[in-house]
Amino acid sequence: MNRLYICGAVLAIASSASAADLGARPVYKAPPAVAPMPAFSWTGPYVGLFAGYGWGKADATEPINAATGFFYNFGSSSYSFDADGFFGGGTLGYNWHLGAFVLGLEGEIGYLGLKGSRIDPNGIAIGTPDTTTTFKSDLYGAMTGRLGVPVGNVLYYAKGGGAFLDAKATTIDPCIAPPVGCGVGILSMSGDKTMFGWTVGGGVEWAYAANWTAKVEYAYFDFGKLDNAGVSTFAEHETQSIAVTAHTVKAGLNYRWGAP
Repeated sequence: MNRLYICGAVLAIASSASAADLGARPVYKAPPAVAPMPAFSWTGPYVGLFAGYGWGKADATEPINAATGFFYNFGSSSYSFDADGFFGGGTLGYNWHLGAFVLGLEGEIGYLGLKGSRIDPNGIAIGTPDTTTTFKSDLYGAMTGRLGVPVGNVLYYAKGGGAFLDAKATTIDPCIAPPVGCGVGILSMSGDKTMFGWTVGGGVEWAYAANWTAKVEYAYFDFGKLDNAGVSTFAEHETQSIAVTAHTVKAGLNYRWGAP
């Protein structure tokens, strides 16, 4: 009987100790919730550099002389030629990230080295075609608005606005009738003007670091017309109009402020 009491007491003590141990164990708690990362924002100013290639077309048109009734090559003349060259400069802009869209205002300025020339295929002035028109440009700029759709840290955008281009052109007819009169120059016209027009384009921009973005962009430019004018050796005042359009492709890097 005493043995039964002793065994019962031992079991009771063991059960109590086990229950005490269980009660002392810490209750499992889930780790604290981690706050979600803030959504990427394109809002803020930026500055950048870019480089690329430009190619375009110059459409030269010279009407019949209004005073004499004829053009130096005995008729009006219209022809086109290609112009291309290096393209690069700097950018300054600002973006507003508004929900599902990004609005922006961007200015750019740089060098657009379009160069080209052609002998007038209609220049039959008494002899052979020899009238040559040469075109070249340098400083250009644009002010555009941007509308983009962000997908994470990538922005797909379209842009459009106004543009200008500093350009020069010359048209020279060096001969009257080969071989007589060659080198005398029966006509010399020139024009130097800041042309004003418009541009549209689009591209994709990637924010690859907190404050840095890289972009690739295409743009089309219509710079309007450049006028050539001059007086021939026959005292005729001649004019020529050259319309200039261009395509550009560029790659650029931007540094921006206001990154999350």
